[in-house]
Amino acid sequence: MIVTLIILGACSNQEKEESSNTTDSQNEKKVVNISAPGVIPSLSPTVADNDFSFTIINQVFEGLYRLNKEGEPELALAAEEPKVSKDNKVYTFKIRKDAKWSNGTPVTAHDFEYAWKKAVNPETGAAYGPQFEEIVANASEILKGEKPVKSLGVEALDDHTLKVTLENPIPFFKELLTTAIFFPQPQEFIEKQDGKYASDSKHTLFNGPFVLADWNGTDQSWTYKKNEKYWDKEAVNVDEIHVNVVKDTATAVSLYQQGKLDRVNLTGEFVDKYRSNDEYHTFLTGATSYIKMNQGKDGKKTNLANLNIRKAMIMAIDKDKIVNSILNNGSIVANGNVPKGLSENPKTGEDFRAENGDLTQYDPEKAKEHWEQGLKELGKEKLEIKLISSDSGTSKQLAENIKYQLEKNLSGLTLTIKNLTPKASIAANVGQNYEMIMTGWNGDYHDPLTYLNLFITDSPGNHTGYSNKEYDRLVLGAKGSMANEPQKRWNAMLKAERMLIEESAVIIPLYQNGAAFLQKDYLKTFVTYKVGADNYKWIDVEK
Repeated sequence: MIVTLIILGACSNQEKEESSNTTDSQNEKKVVNISAPGVIPSLSPTVADNDFSFTIINQVFEGLYRLNKEGEPELALAAEEPKVSKDNKVYTFKIRKDAKWSNGTPVTAHDFEYAWKKAVNPETGAAYGPQFEEIVANASEILKGEKPVKSLGVEALDDHTLKVTLENPIPFFKELLTTAIFFPQPQEFIEKQDGKYASDSKHTLFNGPFVLADWNGTDQSWTYKKNEKYWDKEAVNVDEIHVNVVKDTATAVSLYQQGKLDRVNLTGEFVDKYRSNDEYHTFLTGATSYIKMNQGKDGKKTNLANLNIRKAMIMAIDKDKIVNSILNNGSIVANGNVPKGLSENPKTGEDFRAENGDLTQYDPEKAKEHWEQGLKELGKEKLEIKLISSDSGTSKQLAENIKYQLEKNLSGLTLTIKNLTPKASIAANVGQNYEMIMTGWNGDYHDPLTYLNLFITDSPGNHTGYSNKEYDRLVLGAKGSMANEPQKRWNAMLKAERMLIEESAVIIPLYQNGAAFLQKDYLKTFVTYKVGADNYKWIDVEK
């Protein structure tokens, strides 16, 4: 942390000495320095599709609710709790009258209506558009092109009154409203940007705790500056947060030791080196990392459309080696898609992960059987497959280890690794331009649905070619029609995950992400959640 003290000029040295004790607190500029894994992939709440973007968006935009320090939704742009109809389907929100965009114009209910309708418009192609599906009235039909966008169950009754009509009562609706796709957007400003909205600082308006300053869209660094137009600016403690792209852990640690970074994530050998350090901390997140296998698109199947080949891949990786040797940061082996500690059985209180158990296992002999059967079904003796990975140091190590294990256990397999920047890797994932890709997911709310919803047919979050009508029925039912039958809903989600992993082998679960990090003692209230984007609103420095 670099703290610069600016002492106002005085008529004499004596005056400076006398006033120094009273001016320090008034003139101290609070600055925080952190790092990022790559350039910003997307800044638009409507089209963003990855955790990295959501973390940035969460600092500069805001919706009706924001997660508080404990991870519970609290009022943000909603001035008060909404009026709710007796059937729990109609919510009427009052928008804060002091909510403003960074250019001083008011945030209105019309901004919400515009943003939500844009998100479900099929022409937008918003990756998170399906978040509205089976939740906001008519969203499902609109996304399929069966109803007009104007029929979405959201209406600005006036500048400060927003009416939302749901398909079914949703127990996690408030938490869902803290996510980026439900944030408002300034229609009049956007339509004047000639398609350049959210491409750089000049073409973006912000309404969150910070503004993104001097960002040109491809920078290797950027700055969050306190938003003086923010309705709750008094709660924002720091003036600036400086961010620099640092991909290598060794470099990041060196910068930390030099006082140029205030917080740095650790992996591998660095965990052992700093484990006894007073500034060392760990945290088990709700993010799961896995490998997607592309079964094909546009009617053209790949070799990975073969179920035996996919099952062989899953069984041929010893994940204990990954979490204990390479990561060594508190991550734990994942043998399912839904993480540990996310949600509990409404009747018994048992954790979802514990109840559904291990849906994959390391079994090289069985992997070999599936592999040989798969090759026989394909009429081939060997396969060459490309694996896409991020170009960060840890991702490269993981990819190399996975290559070694798969080629060792599956005779005839040649795995070629292609390392891409985070932005390029995300583009390959979204465009389904890969054979195998290392990726993952951190949920948006504390419910298994936020992980299972990704793999319904034609979901913009799927990108695997997987399609199963029964899986769709279970997941969409859990999202909508089963909302008032908690135990039935719970059982449907348990079954859906078993179908996804155990039966269909759609992804290769690797690990539930742990976070080991060094953080300066003077850095306070750096809020992270098990599920959801980090929150810098209350971050502070105390020296």
